Order: sequence, then C-alpha cells, then structure tokens
Amino acid sequence: MSKSERYLPGMSSPGSGEGTQPYDVTQFYIGLGLAVSSSVFIGSSFIIKKKALLRLNRTGSVRAGAGGFGYLKEWVWWAGLLTMGVGEAANFAAYAFAPASLVTPLGALSVLVAAVLSSKFLNEKLNLLGK
Repeated sequence: MSKSERYLPGMSSPGSGEGTQPYDVTQFYIGLGLAVSSSVFIGSSFIIKKKALLRLNRTGSVRAGAGGFGYLKEWVWWAGLLTMGVGEAANFAAYAFAPASLVTPLGALSVLVAAVLSSKFLNEKLNLLGK
C-alpha cells in the first residue's frame, strides 16, 4: 500500500481476504475540492443572476414573472447561468473522485455561500434565524 492509499472506516483490512480496494487519498482531496468549489460556484451564481434581474428592473423592463424575456438579453444573467453550469459540472465530477457521503452534504454549503454573498453584494439583512 502506497503512502497515498488508505482504507476508509468500515472497509476491511488488507489481510482480511475480502478483496477490497484501497482508497486513494489524493482522489479524495480532489473530490473534496471539486465539491467545495461547486458550492461556491452555485451559491455565487444565484447572486449574479439576481444582480442581473435587479439591473434589468431598474431599466423598467417587464419582469420575468410577468412574461418578460429581457433577462435573456442581459449578459450578466448569462454569466450567472454559466457560473451555475460550471458549479454543476464540478459537482458531477466530484462524485467520480469522492464518496457520495461526502459530496452530497457539501451541496448544502451553496446555501450558506448565497446567504453570505447576498448580505454583502445585495445589501440584504440576515435576521437572527438566518445567522
């Protein structure tokens, strides 16, 4: 077993004869990095898209909820959509490197990222429950 290979808790030991494969720690950290970066990209994409919609609202365009399609002409909105796509791709790739028991809970981190960024960039106030 090389220095970068470990056995996860619950896996059988190398001498138990059950034929388990060692878990590569390098792949684990790659998956962890992809999962965390995915949450950052996804969380920030909501803020970018909201900034685009607020910018569009200031120009007096018809809101998307009222049948308006002005956001499709807004490059900032498309940047937010692209950011979300990058985040989802990173999340998808994270499952190839790290176990789902690590990647899935880290997806909730995007909610925290969005809350912090909305407080900073959208001047939204976090109440006691939000904090």
